[in-house]
Amino acid sequence: MQAKICNATVTCLDQLGYAETTFAKVQAKAGISRGAITHHFPTKQALVAATAMRLLGNAQNPLWPHDRAPQPVYDLIMSAWANIVNSAGGRAIVEILVACRTDPALFGMLEKSLRDWDKSNLSLISARYVSATGDRDDTELLWSIARNFLRGLLLHEKFVSSPEYLTQMMDRFAHMMESQLQVLPENDVEEVK
Repeated sequence: MQAKICNATVTCLDQLGYAETTFAKVQAKAGISRGAITHHFPTKQALVAATAMRLLGNAQNPLWPHDRAPQPVYDLIMSAWANIVNSAGGRAIVEILVACRTDPALFGMLEKSLRDWDKSNLSLISARYVSATGDRDDTELLWSIARNFLRGLLLHEKFVSSPEYLTQMMDRFAHMMESQLQVLPENDVEEVK
């Protein structure tokens, strides 16, 4: 039931935005009673926080498969855009992150988890990739820049003149990052759990 509610919340966040995502709209999208929602999530912030944690838990899986060698940087960035960021879940996360800026209750519920997730994500990148400088902090900084660029592109998407222009921006950015970040040689790749 919680997964069903969170999935409906993702759809509402993606299609309506944070302000318009209400229990009534989630209830209608999920086809359940209001009591079913409030039984699991007493407040909108609790519902959105739980949804965020489900999304973030799933966000790393497509990029960090344990049974495959790391992707080339260009492919990693293009894959992150196509499969994670520019998806219903990716757009929902951006809505949640923007809401955290002005909703102190939501921010309070998510702050530690978001910081922990960010630390984990950066650890995954520095275990498989290295910056041109060879410095771990620089590697993590470059990945943070890439993630923030991709999220920002979602906000900018409505203002670009054509989908082709957006594709050109992605291609150019991925090539720029490729010159700054490389896959670690196989014998240097750390075992990540």
